[in-house]
Amino acid sequence: MLSSFFNSRHCEVRSNLIFRGGSSLCFVFGFLCLLFCSCGSSDLESNFDKPTSDSLAVESIIAEGEVQIVEPVIDDEVIILKKDGITLTEIKTENKIEASIQLNTKKFAAGKNHLCFSVSGVQNYSIAYLANNYSLTQFKSDVFEVEFLNGNNVFLSFLTDENNVSIKTNKGSVLKSAVLGGVESLFDMAQPHLFYYLPQAESGKPILDFYLVNASISATGNKVKVLINKTEFIINKWAAYKIEGLKNSENTVRIQLLDKDNKLIEGPFNDSGERRFVVEK
Repeated sequence: MLSSFFNSRHCEVRSNLIFRGGSSLCFVFGFLCLLFCSCGSSDLESNFDKPTSDSLAVESIIAEGEVQIVEPVIDDEVIILKKDGITLTEIKTENKIEASIQLNTKKFAAGKNHLCFSVSGVQNYSIAYLANNYSLTQFKSDVFEVEFLNGNNVFLSFLTDENNVSIKTNKGSVLKSAVLGGVESLFDMAQPHLFYYLPQAESGKPILDFYLVNASISATGNKVKVLINKTEFIINKWAAYKIEGLKNSENTVRIQLLDKDNKLIEGPFNDSGERRFVVEK
């Protein structure tokens, strides 16, 4: 029941769900530059913990649980998968083992919230902000504003490189579940989770990318099942993949996290539901 309640297949019409219903809206104010320059000061950092003027005073807790990123093995092998004229080719990226992101903001409220991050060990990066595994926004600044509603506000923030490929390091992401309004926490931080990232709505050169939390994939263990226009691929290596050979401009993709017996691993985000994307000609 928990899985079906959160499952993003039910989110396609109301895309930016907070787990209790509603929408998630992310945008950047014109004064971000000032905030970015001042984020390191303790006074300003404490201000980020305070609700903004249009926030609601409600009980808030941060869901507890150990989060682990199992870093993919670095090797010279390039995985190439071909089926029905579609080709997935692994994208080799520079080793950014030192890349690190930390969230300085400690308190959240219903309404607008400023998130202040500290990033080190990487250059030419962006921060991808994924709300409830559906609404994606990418920021060039380490400080930005998001909106939370009452309920479970699960957000994954991770670093991406200059090509928008996710940086898959143990310190390269932050996962939080801000539970607002005194409701029950329905998200287990310690369970395996699969987050959908790419492709998004439109792309000239589509890339398949995703983020694994508390999980690894291999030929003999867990795996990611990918359906592109109903053509099935099984991925057992965590990497980004270039998608080629699509015949139509409008396409669909769906990813699922399976166990070693090819059964869906229970979890609110482990079946992305069908996502649609357009290949720009």
